Amino acid sequence: MRELLDYLKKELGKFISKVKVENVRIGLAYTAVVLSTRHAGVAYTPTTELPECPVLVDAGKIAGKSALNVMNKVESPNLVETAVGVATINALSQAAFEAKPEKYVFSDIDVLDLIQPKDKVVTVGYFGPLIHKILRKTRDLYVLEKRKIKDKRVHSISQHDASAVLPSSDILLISGSTLVNKTINQILKLQGNAREVVLLGPTASMVPQPLFKKGVTAVMGVKITDAEKMLRVVSESGGTQQLLSTCAKKTAFVRKVIEWKSS
Repeated sequence: MRELLDYLKKELGKFISKVKVENVRIGLAYTAVVLSTRHAGVAYTPTTELPECPVLVDAGKIAGKSALNVMNKVESPNLVETAVGVATINALSQAAFEAKPEKYVFSDIDVLDLIQPKDKVVTVGYFGPLIHKILRKTRDLYVLEKRKIKDKRVHSISQHDASAVLPSSDILLISGSTLVNKTINQILKLQGNAREVVLLGPTASMVPQPLFKKGVTAVMGVKITDAEKMLRVVSESGGTQQLLSTCAKKTAFVRKVIEWKSS
């Protein structure tokens, strides 16, 4: 995550020091941050991965702080603080996209467009709404998930089996939640020669270049279109579908497109 922090500081320059966090919500599904610029971002709340009650020592004092200060929480050992940091990075990334639209070229590609028949698809995280759509394209689907998966249509793999399965994938779909639970680097080291390595979900809504350098080929997240509605959805424990139906739209960055525009 240090690469993302350093990149954003350089990309936004003096602007970043002027931005403050205006609002923070920590819901059961997502954590949300709204900036003084009205840019907003969300990140996965790691409620199922916490060893104890997730109390934040600066609760009640985060709003009003410098966004530069809050985004540094991504390096905290407290995973809820990490989620606040990632949501702040995502919000600041929206400012970068607006400032340099010629550099950040959105693609209209869908993750399903990347999958071909007979591809071996491995997902890190269970993408419920996507599963039946992926199975229409290929039957060779493996899911790495900490929680027990009841879906008998997929091959469920444990963390113990990951090193044997991930390197042989054609398509590797990685949940943005790995940015919060700090497993992203470990997963990327196991990618092997996958044709496509996609970081996916609302948590993956940040500047893509640092991730491209680590081997990711596409970053597919969201843009928050209505910050106030987002705060309400997150506060009421809404998930991805609720965000997309009320206050967010899908976005995608593809490495080869960005590299072409940069050359």
